[in-house]
Amino acid sequence: MTIQNFSERTGVSKSALRFYETKNLLQAAGRNTNGYRVYSEDQIETVKLISSLRVAGVSIKDIQLYLKEGESSRNKIMDHWIQTIRKKVDILNVSLRYLDSRSIVHQIYLIEKPAETIIWFSAECEVGKFKEAFMKRGKELEKLSIPIKSCYLKYVSGKEVVKAQIGFGVPDTAANGFVEAAGLEQMDACICIALSFNEPVTDIQNGYRKLLNYASEHGWIPAGTILEWYRGVDFTEVDLLMPVTQLE
Repeated sequence: MTIQNFSERTGVSKSALRFYETKNLLQAAGRNTNGYRVYSEDQIETVKLISSLRVAGVSIKDIQLYLKEGESSRNKIMDHWIQTIRKKVDILNVSLRYLDSRSIVHQIYLIEKPAETIIWFSAECEVGKFKEAFMKRGKELEKLSIPIKSCYLKYVSGKEVVKAQIGFGVPDTAANGFVEAAGLEQMDACICIALSFNEPVTDIQNGYRKLLNYASEHGWIPAGTILEWYRGVDFTEVDLLMPVTQLE
């Protein structure tokens, strides 16, 4: 078939066929006596596959790899594409929900948290008075030459006197061999809805109520535990974080 016939049979434009050739995705079966490209019947299925994958947003590089592999490897590659697209859909749904709910008006923000290693300690204090616990454990880590990137509090139970876990984000390699913590967690990368809490920390329950009410009203589904994210030398700057989707 000439390139014109092949284009008509497959629905793929001649310019796309030439482009696929430059990317080593599909080579013409040969040339006729006039030097024009000719294609064979058994190339129809291949070019339709290539065109379909391009429409599905698969990169040229990934298609090149896919075409070189056997059936077993192709299935694994396809599974990876599906997982990647589902993750993109999750992120798009979060973006749409955030914009559609006019979250900025409610002082709710989106924060993308990278993956992080967290050392957790058990602590028990009155509401809003965990500063000393943070300071004590922070000094212990400093003595061990473990740098601290961030500080978190995870509520466990209690009202006036609260049982909680206080956590310190540290470099991945820094926590190796550290066994005295309540737990060592590899927190996945995630997108959170976040509330900047500007009232006294002793009234932190008000922030929880506001964030939970907002999430319930606008259909946000938590993908993890709410965290209090502390910053500042006196631990008075705090955001409440609710993970809403995990990231690879």
